[in-house]
Amino acid sequence: MGWLFWKDKRPEWVQAEEREFIKAANSLKSLQVTPRGGMRIDPEELRDQILEARERYKELVKR
Repeated sequence: MGWLFWKDKRPEWVQAEEREFIKAANSLKSLQVTPRGGMRIDPEELRDQILEARERYKELVKR
C-alpha cells in the first residue's frame, strides 16, 4: 500500500528519457559501479559508442 505514495508524478517524456538512459548504460560492457556509488566506464568503449552514434545520425546535421 505504501507504493501509492511513491507514484512517479513526472511527465511521461521524462520517464521515457530516463528509461532510454538506463537502457544505454546497461548496454555498456565495461560499466562498473563502485561500492560508494560511483561509476567507471572504459574510455575506449565510450569513444566507440560516440563515434558509432555520430555515424548513425550524421544525415541529421547540416553543415
